[in-house]
Amino acid sequence: MAATAALLLGACTAIPVKTLYKLATTDMMAVDPGVLRVGVRIPDWVAPRPAGVKLELGMQQEGAEQVTERFTLESIPAALEGKSLAAEAKPGYQLYAYRLPPADIPRFEAFRTTLQAKKAESGKKTQGSLGVGVDACRKTELPEGKIPATTYLRLDTESGYLPLVVDYDLKKPVEGKSLAELIPPC
Repeated sequence: MAATAALLLGACTAIPVKTLYKLATTDMMAVDPGVLRVGVRIPDWVAPRPAGVKLELGMQQEGAEQVTERFTLESIPAALEGKSLAAEAKPGYQLYAYRLPPADIPRFEAFRTTLQAKKAESGKKTQGSLGVGVDACRKTELPEGKIPATTYLRLDTESGYLPLVVDYDLKKPVEGKSLAELIPPC
């Protein structure tokens, strides 16, 4: 199944070539959901909202509506995620790490099994998608200038955290919403 990744902000973004290659050569049907991780690097005056980091899996077959499953990820200590994520630290920024809650792993696997069955039964061309979304809040007033945010994905323990979207400016317009609506006070 082909996989694509995007920051769910309704905007087009560039995914680093190394990450595109890894996504293109990874069988998403074989990824261990217990190993799957999401990392976030945002300015230290911004924080992810509780239950605000989401993983979305999708499947689109020719002539059929897209099937989507959303998971709310749980926070884990970034310090426990090893050198791969720690190497992404920058002054003035915080790193956060998330995983699929153990209670959601059966639902993840059931969705994946359903996708495999639909693909085998229909024989139609199938495209898969994987998205990461982060709802954030701010600890201070909105500053001038860019607000760069980076998201990471870990598909296996060997590759470590791969950058999905690097230094995406949160001030870019999103579906006509103001920045104050998108990043409310904490």
